[in-house]
Amino acid sequence: MTRNRREPALDPRPLTRAVENLEQASDSTLIELISRGNVPVFVALFDRTVDVVRTDLADFPDDIRSGQILASSYVEVWWLSGCHRAPEAEATSWITGIVRRRVAEARREMAQPDLDAAVPGLRPSYSELEMAALLRRPVGDLRASRDRTAAAPFDAPTA
Repeated sequence: MTRNRREPALDPRPLTRAVENLEQASDSTLIELISRGNVPVFVALFDRTVDVVRTDLADFPDDIRSGQILASSYVEVWWLSGCHRAPEAEATSWITGIVRRRVAEARREMAQPDLDAAVPGLRPSYSELEMAALLRRPVGDLRASRDRTAAAPFDAPTA
């Protein structure tokens, strides 16, 4: 297998140690491992940062859309982790920036509703389904808010 000559070879030892002790691993190490497709590390990053993200979503008026924003933001983290090249920036700041951008977009959409749009909330969004599959958790866990702890009617199967 030929490596890209412009990219220096990474020493895998620090990354291996990080997987063994996820709580003490730096955000940049977690992001690097996620960019390589490491699902358990992604779950650990989600667990580490979700409380702060939910705080940002707490005043959002629509619980269903709030869950969709949460899921789509973390799916974006999953897919774009290889593009995050700011080791000095913590993951929580990056993720909350994504969430705040998505909240602003959702608020603009809510201000100009589409009368022909499908009724939201009947089924989970694609991002919620993808996020639930990545975390191997039910969709209801994503939709849970500080006021509502009941699971959504459609939960992804657990493996």
